[in-house]
Amino acid sequence: MRRGLRRSAVAATATVALAAGVILPGVASADAPVARGVALASPFPHMDHVFVIMMENSSYSSLLSASNPDTTYIQQLAATNGLATDYYGVTHVSTPNYIAAVSGNTWGSNSDDPSQVTAGDFNHVNLADQLDRAGVSWKGYMQSLPSVGFTGASSSNGLYVRKHDPFMMFPDVYSDPSRADHVVPLSQLAGDLKTGDVPQFSWISPNVCDDMHGGATSCPYAASATDPAQATLYKDGNDFLKQWVTAITTSRAWTGNSAIFITWDEGAYAYESPYGPTDTSGCCDSPVLPSQPTDPSTGGGGDLYGGSVYGGGHVPMIVVSRLGARGRTDSIPANHYSLLRTIEANWDLGFLGDAGDSVQVHSLAGLLQPAGSRRSNGGG
Repeated sequence: MRRGLRRSAVAATATVALAAGVILPGVASADAPVARGVALASPFPHMDHVFVIMMENSSYSSLLSASNPDTTYIQQLAATNGLATDYYGVTHVSTPNYIAAVSGNTWGSNSDDPSQVTAGDFNHVNLADQLDRAGVSWKGYMQSLPSVGFTGASSSNGLYVRKHDPFMMFPDVYSDPSRADHVVPLSQLAGDLKTGDVPQFSWISPNVCDDMHGGATSCPYAASATDPAQATLYKDGNDFLKQWVTAITTSRAWTGNSAIFITWDEGAYAYESPYGPTDTSGCCDSPVLPSQPTDPSTGGGGDLYGGSVYGGGHVPMIVVSRLGARGRTDSIPANHYSLLRTIEANWDLGFLGDAGDSVQVHSLAGLLQPAGSRRSNGGG
């Protein structure tokens, strides 16, 4: 996977005190959220608790195929809850998808290079800033995170990786211990669910075995489409979702119109592992990569995807809503900007970056309507 294509310009540090819709001196205009209340803030019943579970590197067709015996629970969730049938990752690889999902922009990244984080390339207003400003409680629950507020690139066993932890890639979070402490090991969620002391917004990232990514010693990448390792990754992810969706929906936190959004950061790779994307389809402000010239003296250089939309591929978005309709599908094109727009609309936070593009980016409102209601066009 090529590295680079990153903007060198870094916006000034966002402050939690930033007034919605107001551009302060030193804050880049691209960082300023669209003002609160500019659109219907909540074109769906208000959600008491929002849970996002981000899985990894698997395609819509492989996960939801009836011939896949290792994703039967995922197939059941998709069939009996809400399913966005035309949903995409924003781009490839992992890092820009997680960044896009919580800041409304990839900031020019198409790389997992950890130097992007340490260089402050993602020094931008993000969802954590919005939630803090609005007084909405939040936590990031990260499986295999070594300790609360851990700032390393990965755990020693490779199961936790920061590129799958969106909040710890933003300098105004990871450099502030009081804010970094919102990012905790997933093991804390069981206790929080038991007591009902769950934040209003929860982001859940499984480790690289349970998110279907693979690559650790305990869960190697598949060498072929029929490699048993691939079936194991599917099964691990399937079992993880069954465990935690059940825990959430039977907990004291499952109140009102609380909802769980389950999706995958990006679509198919060769054998659903990191040997190059096989699906670069996208929508809704996915980046267009600039063409890269070929070196005539060597024939090298060039870019397979240059000059075209570099979307993240077709993935499922499953919405489990406590009061929402069952067995509902929505075919409106959507991606991780739509997820961000939905979260922001729920608390009238204003819209960051491309989440505020109401022409191209629609919320997931159509999957949050109660049974028997008229379906929203998702424009909120």
